[in-house]
Amino acid sequence: MYYKRRVKKGPIIAIVVIILVIILVICGINLYKYYTSDEYLLGEAGYSEKEIKEILKFDEKYITYAIENKYEDDFIPLIKEKYFLWKNYDNYIKYIDDVYGDKKVDYSKVISLVNVGANFEPYTHTKKTDMDKGNAILVNKYTSLPEKYAPSDVVEMSNWYSYPGNSIRKEVYDAFREMFNAAKEENLTLIVNSSYRTYEVQKEIYDDYESNRGKEYADKYAARPDFSEHQTGLSVDIFSPGSNMSTFEGTDEFKWLSENSYKYGFILRYPKGKEDITGYSYEAWHYRYVGKDLAKKVYDSGLTYDEYYAYYLDN
Repeated sequence: MYYKRRVKKGPIIAIVVIILVIILVICGINLYKYYTSDEYLLGEAGYSEKEIKEILKFDEKYITYAIENKYEDDFIPLIKEKYFLWKNYDNYIKYIDDVYGDKKVDYSKVISLVNVGANFEPYTHTKKTDMDKGNAILVNKYTSLPEKYAPSDVVEMSNWYSYPGNSIRKEVYDAFREMFNAAKEENLTLIVNSSYRTYEVQKEIYDDYESNRGKEYADKYAARPDFSEHQTGLSVDIFSPGSNMSTFEGTDEFKWLSENSYKYGFILRYPKGKEDITGYSYEAWHYRYVGKDLAKKVYDSGLTYDEYYAYYLDN
């Protein structure tokens, strides 16, 4: 006689329960991972699926900020900008809110202005320049020299290279003479019209502008003492014989300088179209000595010195 073997249900039920528990645990873990994931939290913060994909490409600090703070539609466009500086993020947002409102935002311009401090009025929110940077020091309407600064290595310039009464720091003089001789080989003549100015001379110039045309005009076309590049002994105003502020841009000498001055350590300090960045009107004649290596880097970057300094030297 054949007897059917009975299977005990107890072990089967136990196995099924164990499997269900494992499944539930796995599901719970996965759900926990999902609800604590950056992707989910960014969605909860208000970012779209497309925006989340963009944010997840960036460093963790940016992701964390987006999760922990309210949704900002300027966040992604700002951090995608080449010269974005995280330390300036709050100032970028404030500047956008204050200036643009509902208008289309020029994020590149916002980055440039805020990085150099030009989101504030000139001569406000000022600081002292870092003198340890030597020839690379920054001096503008937001960054000043030590009070009544005067370099110790100023030498008089020969009338062969400049109009009478000019002097400059020796290293700059040597570099200018090298540049002068290179231009001379191409039948071009460079001559320095203005160079080092003492604190007292710069004050006299500024005060004269102010008394005749008012403070607003003076601040636009001149520098306050201790805020002047000429006071550093590193800047020269270069012309060709017979040219002036109105005509120098059209000379062969200017064209040559535009293409070659960096090879001798000089950069055009106040370029055309960058007035809102530099704080000065375009000056085709004003060149600043920073040294050959740095001058080439600034030239290759296409940035003003203010922008270059803010991103590469002060960051």
